[in-house]
Amino acid sequence: MLKEEDYFAHHVTEPFRFGERRRERGFWRAFLESFAYLPPFNRMFGKVSPSYAESYWYCMGGLTFFSFLLLLVTGLILTFFGPTWWSGTHAGIVMKSMHYWSAQAFFFFLFLHIIRVWLTGAYRGKRWVNYAIGFVTFFLSLGENLFGLLARGDWESQFVSMHSDDMLFTAPFLRLISPENFTSALIIHVALIPFVLVVLIGVHVTLVKLQGIARPL
Repeated sequence: MLKEEDYFAHHVTEPFRFGERRRERGFWRAFLESFAYLPPFNRMFGKVSPSYAESYWYCMGGLTFFSFLLLLVTGLILTFFGPTWWSGTHAGIVMKSMHYWSAQAFFFFLFLHIIRVWLTGAYRGKRWVNYAIGFVTFFLSLGENLFGLLARGDWESQFVSMHSDDMLFTAPFLRLISPENFTSALIIHVALIPFVLVVLIGVHVTLVKLQGIARPL
């Protein structure tokens, strides 16, 4: 039986035959995929994806990561200009909307990514550690989303603040945090939790790079 390491080694050195891939996958898909196989792009990617990972379902992790990068960029811009800018200018409102919809995309693709990993059994063996890191990232992102709502400063933010103060923040380990304190909610949202998320996602991506893409069941 061919080992996973041998498969990757063979796949890296396998020449790219556009004609064969065009017959198998169609012209446009073969054309778009060719950039990942031909120099200099193949050196940028490090190694190409195995054939069983050439599916849109295997793109969910990358789309989650891309959404996270959009969140970081738009979040830094919003933090730099402040609440007056994002709530009182047209450019600020557009940037806040981009940040909001990037968050929706992040959760959407992250959920699909977790389901895909579970359905294909990609958590098997030592990969369960990386799967656990993904779950921790998901639940920590829910907290990040809550503090983001508290920091928006609009009517919905006030509504969430009032109800979370009566429900969630009665827990002993959360009593030190007041949802009505805009400064504390903003610091947690733009500095504390994002730092932890960057570390977790960095470790997650590094482990994927080291362990490779698991074969499906």
